[in-house]
Amino acid sequence: MSYMRSPDRQRHILACAKRVFAERGFHAANVSHICEAAGIGRGTLYLYFANKRSVLEAILRETLERVRTLMERQSAQETTVPPEKVTRSSAIAYSAAQLRQLLEVVFQDDDTLRILLREAVGLDVDIEKVLGEIDDALVGIVERSLIAAQRAGFIRPLDPRAVATMVVGGVEKLALAALRSDAPVDLDRLATEATRLHAIGTLSDRLKPEPKKG
Repeated sequence: MSYMRSPDRQRHILACAKRVFAERGFHAANVSHICEAAGIGRGTLYLYFANKRSVLEAILRETLERVRTLMERQSAQETTVPPEKVTRSSAIAYSAAQLRQLLEVVFQDDDTLRILLREAVGLDVDIEKVLGEIDDALVGIVERSLIAAQRAGFIRPLDPRAVATMVVGGVEKLALAALRSDAPVDLDRLATEATRLHAIGTLSDRLKPEPKKG
């Protein structure tokens, strides 16, 4: 039997732990539950993690890395299309698609959503710090998108940080409400509604009017 650490084994443990934390709750879950779900012994788990709290922190840091990777990827995707050639509906659809991409990166599945919005909140200072970094990264991506849209003439002058914070906070609140009601979390609907709510009041009058039908 090999005792060498393996990235694949670590990812497997984290995936199983995510499901355990989401189903049982962080406080009710223990190392034995994680080991049983992953099909490993305690000794194997302790090769990777000191305790269940360090497993949770690793799950959160994985999420943070996904957000930061998306931030780097999106930074090179600024549009150069003149606003006069873009309709409001297409601008909203594009913005919603970008937000949907962000939500998918963060909330990969309902388990991740439950951990981020319920199980990890208020656990301790260090975990709160990681949650704060994830929130800051999310707000940062939306803020950069708004700044780019301002420069391109797509939206009116506004406080991009404040609007970005409202967008992210609103989406998180809606997702949390869905979790509390045990309703399925529809990321497409969340992205579209959040975008329409904020974009209708921010789009520039320079955008091309919708073509007349008939």
